[in-house]
Amino acid sequence: METNNKRVQYQAKYNYIEGNTVRKQSYVGQHAVRNNSIAPERHIRDIPRPERRITEPGRQIYRQPRYMTSISKSTLLVLTLAIAATLYFCIEFLMLQHQVSKMEKEIVSMERTLSTMMNENDAAYEQIKMAYDLDYVYNIAVNELGMVYPNNNEVITFERTDESYVRQYADIPK
Repeated sequence: METNNKRVQYQAKYNYIEGNTVRKQSYVGQHAVRNNSIAPERHIRDIPRPERRITEPGRQIYRQPRYMTSISKSTLLVLTLAIAATLYFCIEFLMLQHQVSKMEKEIVSMERTLSTMMNENDAAYEQIKMAYDLDYVYNIAVNELGMVYPNNNEVITFERTDESYVRQYADIPK
């Protein structure tokens, strides 16, 4: 009976019924009428509130709120350690992030240096390649330096010794 009383009070207060076949309610007085039957009126009694004692203004005692009295020293220690650990990890994370950004900048500068060195290396390679190009050597010798091919009587041949190079101690014989 008590559960029905709570259900009627809830329905009268919130006017909400669950389900997909709910019928419209009609209201009589303060109570809802369901299925064309009037709910019996029940007297709802008020719960008396306890009286507060009024103390004199000079004699009031300061009491801490309940939420302040429930924390113990061990809980405070655990919270302090958790906050300290969080701060430590945040600082370490920021330091690592700074090191990563610093390394990225160094990588970019090293890549630029590598790029310029590769360009210089390619240019030097092309110059070396041109120096050993026989057509290029012939053009420089003939056009810029004015050299000509020797005649047959101007070429002197001699026999080579076992050494890999020739030392000239005197003039070449005619």
